Amino acid sequence: MEKSYKKILVMILCGGKGERLYPLTKDRAKPSVPFISSYRIIDFSLSNALNSGLRKIALLTQYKSLSLEKHIRQGWSIFHPESNEYIISLPAQGRFSEHWYEGTADAVFQNIYTIQQENPDIILVLSGDHVYRADYRLLLKFFLEKKAEAVVMAHTCPVVEASRFGVISIDDAQLITGFSEKPKKPAPIPWASDISLISMGVYMFETPVLVKALINDAKNPRSTHDFGRDVIPELIKRHKTYAYTYEDYWQDIGTIDAYWQANMDFLTANSPFQLNDPDWPIRTYRPQYPSSFITSGDINNSVLGSGCQILGGRIKNSILSSGIVVEDEVEIEDSIIFEGTIIKKGARIYRTILDKQIVIPPKFAVGFDLEKDKSHFKISSDGIRVIPKAWRLE
Repeated sequence: MEKSYKKILVMILCGGKGERLYPLTKDRAKPSVPFISSYRIIDFSLSNALNSGLRKIALLTQYKSLSLEKHIRQGWSIFHPESNEYIISLPAQGRFSEHWYEGTADAVFQNIYTIQQENPDIILVLSGDHVYRADYRLLLKFFLEKKAEAVVMAHTCPVVEASRFGVISIDDAQLITGFSEKPKKPAPIPWASDISLISMGVYMFETPVLVKALINDAKNPRSTHDFGRDVIPELIKRHKTYAYTYEDYWQDIGTIDAYWQANMDFLTANSPFQLNDPDWPIRTYRPQYPSSFITSGDINNSVLGSGCQILGGRIKNSILSSGIVVEDEVEIEDSIIFEGTIIKKGARIYRTILDKQIVIPPKFAVGFDLEKDKSHFKISSDGIRVIPKAWRLE
């Protein structure tokens, strides 16, 4: 076990366009979208790996990666090159073709050279846009006990929501017997007709098994080169592929509504997990701001980043990042506000996400009039307004 544990390579998929999170992804990759004031989404997968003792981490980057690269450089440059431990970025390099990464499996396939150079025993593939806390040492223990060739981390989900994910069928030994990516009619688990078992997009492979599967997939002209659609369904036909069930909090930040809800989850009395747990720290980069300053106001059930100036008003069930100015008579409720935004006197903000460096004018209201807001901002299916970066009232 110790030998294999030391030779694990973590590869984190960070290259998706994040179109359903637009306009938050207009200028940044999805994994670098801010989360709960102080963090970026990528910090959770990275912290899971680090806290699990995994020290060889490759980020497979692509679209609009500058913000992500900057965050990694500022907050995650924690390994010395001589230690043979690292966090590195691997953009599409055209080693096998001239195109960018064309799917999750293709992203790993295009980096087979790196895998061969590192020569790990096991490869752990993660997604950079999920929020959860998991000890991958338990996943490894399961992998070794089952003598598996591949393991998929799985999560239970209501059948009515499962069509957004890869749906897994298993036998009594947790061997995967079926895998269907985003099926129209998800299969329930045998013991609960209203629950499905879904893939979390976290995969552990024996390296030779993965490399062979990726090469075969790359040769298939009909493949979309995606783990869920192509590689895993083929893998379960030939190799011992198991499902490791994870029942704690997990959120795929795929849409504006999922993003807003995941942030709000951490404002409840029953927070999904403690962000200040000394035994499982969530690492990030914290900009150099002074402490927040509050002259007056009514603040309830909210998070304030550093360097905020609260000059009055009412803030409820909201998350404010660093460097935000809130003037008197402002009302903010059920909202998320990114760094450097200024909210002028008398403005009212409800169920709205404000990106960075916005100036909200005096007495401006958003979140109350659907028809008026539709003409200016994106509105999610659940009614969350999103104001893009550096917006100004024309």
